[in-house]
Amino acid sequence: MSFKIIEDRFPSGRLASHAMVAGDPKNPALILLHGAGPGAHAASNWRHCFADLAEHFYVVAPDMIGFGKSEIPDPLPPHSMTWMGMRVEQTLGLMDHLGIEKANIVGNSMGGAVTLHLLIEAPERFDKVMTMGPAGAPMTKTPELARLMSFYADPRLGRYRELIQSFVYDPAVVPNLEQIIEERFRVATDPEVRRVQEVMFESMKVGMDALIVPPSALARMPHEVALVHGRQDRVVPLETSLYLLQHLKRAELFVLDRCGHWAQLQRWDAMLPLIRKHFGVS
Repeated sequence: MSFKIIEDRFPSGRLASHAMVAGDPKNPALILLHGAGPGAHAASNWRHCFADLAEHFYVVAPDMIGFGKSEIPDPLPPHSMTWMGMRVEQTLGLMDHLGIEKANIVGNSMGGAVTLHLLIEAPERFDKVMTMGPAGAPMTKTPELARLMSFYADPRLGRYRELIQSFVYDPAVVPNLEQIIEERFRVATDPEVRRVQEVMFESMKVGMDALIVPPSALARMPHEVALVHGRQDRVVPLETSLYLLQHLKRAELFVLDRCGHWAQLQRWDAMLPLIRKHFGVS
């Protein structure tokens, strides 16, 4: 089936969102939320998934506020919860603009935390849910995460390559990894992106615990949630998904072997069938 990805800026509440959109609007809507990290944006996380997903879904993948080409807040927020609130409002505003009353949603890493906060504030806007290596839960701070958060203290390509390689189980089996590294590095070192993300990552260093969704809020969520986690995730450890499994009402955990932080890049062979089954498409 042929499809076209539309990449453009769309109204999304107070701040406009740059987003990738594809598929038939009559199909079930599927929101894809990317993770954090210097140079992260929707295309680097999701572009290669669109061909498969647009067959069955109306797919929407925004650059989260603070990333990519979405509108930059002024002034820049000093606290991670302010950034989180902006991303929640952004997602709901984008859905409103596109006429999406209710959507399925997939959140990767930081996008997983945004997903959980969306379920707290607007549970009626979402049907089924999938997280991949999600933040938003208590976790041991890994050396890889610490190095990622301090990237701008030493923003060189060699160091960036080391950081991104730590996202995957085996860099040798990701054929386009070097292309991803170079593309994201160009974005990360753009002067305007760097200005924004230096402030944002500082806010995350001191405010990560505030993003944790408490058990009481998780227990109230009625949604069916598929928790996907790479067994060899060195950035966000498996304990985050175990915490969510413990406290969510309706959750199943899928642990993928030979997989680090980016299941959608390393184990698409397993991810795509999980997505189709969980979200109910053939």
